[in-house]
Amino acid sequence: METREQAFEQLIDEKLGLLRGTAMRILGNPADVDDAVQSALMLAWRKFAGYRGQSEFATWVTRILINECYDMVRDRAREQEVLADYGESGNQMSGGDTEEASLLDRLDDAVARLPKLYRESLSVGVLSGYSPEEAAAMLGCSRNTLYQRIHKAKQLLSQSIREVSYEQA
Repeated sequence: METREQAFEQLIDEKLGLLRGTAMRILGNPADVDDAVQSALMLAWRKFAGYRGQSEFATWVTRILINECYDMVRDRAREQEVLADYGESGNQMSGGDTEEASLLDRLDDAVARLPKLYRESLSVGVLSGYSPEEAAAMLGCSRNTLYQRIHKAKQLLSQSIREVSYEQA
């Protein structure tokens, strides 16, 4: 087996763009992406002895990254609750939003409200650029299960957007 340094060097050379893309799709905030990737790489470095080789190294690190991203999302949600308690809004948008931006915001909100299982499946299985086999391995499921989860996520998104459109009408 290659050394830890070689494994990390190869991972960064080959997969850094995919790692950053995965983090961006989950976090939606470029400022948080580098923090999440760095945190995941540092955690993987520290826990390298626990890597058993049951999956590809990049898959193992991506799973760590996904967990780090969702930790950041949970932390951000807690911060928003605290701000709301003090009467501040952390989600205020400046005026002049276009209709397209409004639709994208509604889609982002709908994705954010999906259960974690479906949100992860959609982010990693559709938006990340990984092959179905790689995405399924990262999520610890079969390719068919991944496809079923993505299908269910699309159904939930469609239903959620219809409900929001109905409420606004």
